[in-house]
Amino acid sequence: MVTSSGTGHREMEAVRAEVAAYVAAGADESVQRVITAVHRLSRRLNRWYDEQLSGYGLSSGEWAVLSALGRMSDGQALTPSQLAAEGHIAPSSMTHRLDRMLARGLITREVDPTNRTRILVRPTDAGWQLFATAIREANVVESGLLADLADDQVDRLAELLEGMIDNLDSTEL
Repeated sequence: MVTSSGTGHREMEAVRAEVAAYVAAGADESVQRVITAVHRLSRRLNRWYDEQLSGYGLSSGEWAVLSALGRMSDGQALTPSQLAAEGHIAPSSMTHRLDRMLARGLITREVDPTNRTRILVRPTDAGWQLFATAIREANVVESGLLADLADDQVDRLAELLEGMIDNLDSTEL
């Protein structure tokens, strides 16, 4: 039986080996330690989120719809095209996704009263409750990741990571 500390030890050995390979190829060690850690953390969180969502019977794509709708101010709606753009998918794929979510009672679709050619999508009460429940459950795990850090360290870490995102956004790829 593998304990979580044994798994963590092997994970850190793998991180060190990955960083060493990048350094041997000419990369800066401190940069690679940060980037490798962020990348592995992101992958591990994504696996956890996928497992959490499957427990709710949601795909990551359906979650993207609920999340986008859940972030809207009360009563606001999004169009299928806006949801497709947000999820980086083709509008036809969004239509199928919305059909499934409508059948499960997670969203409503209605004709826009100001533009009869446009459809508006909103979460139902059940969709909103599922969104809120998933967020609260994830927050427990996410908070646990930061439990060993003081509040000022969490704030500083957030600032540093947000700065990295800004730097990436301003870098031409």
